[in-house]
Amino acid sequence: MHDLENEAAGIGLKPGWVPATKYILVNDQGEYVGIVNLCHELNDALMEGAGHIGYGIAPEWRGRGYATEGLRLSLIKARDEFDITEAYLSVHKNNPASLAVQRHLGARIDHESDTEYFTHIDTSVTA
Repeated sequence: MHDLENEAAGIGLKPGWVPATKYILVNDQGEYVGIVNLCHELNDALMEGAGHIGYGIAPEWRGRGYATEGLRLSLIKARDEFDITEAYLSVHKNNPASLAVQRHLGARIDHESDTEYFTHIDTSVTA
């Protein structure tokens, strides 16, 4: 746990890493359903890759709205705690469900590579 606190505070980061906070998603019964990683800022590698926010939902919990809610909450955190006005994300082209989650929350595709879509979400419209 101490390592995660240090990562969030930007202490002792590995070269090329930025401060980031990890959020565990749990359902109303207290069961783990997924995780969100919110980078507090972008470096060159993140600007050309993963972006501000990465998330994953355990297979048995997919299709139940957890990714949408986790991303929505992380966009609010990005805006309110880290002054991120536009979040940058990426999504594998072979993951249309994740792209749908991002688009549901206002993402627009900025550009693409052979394997990825790169999206932007205006955090000011996230409620």
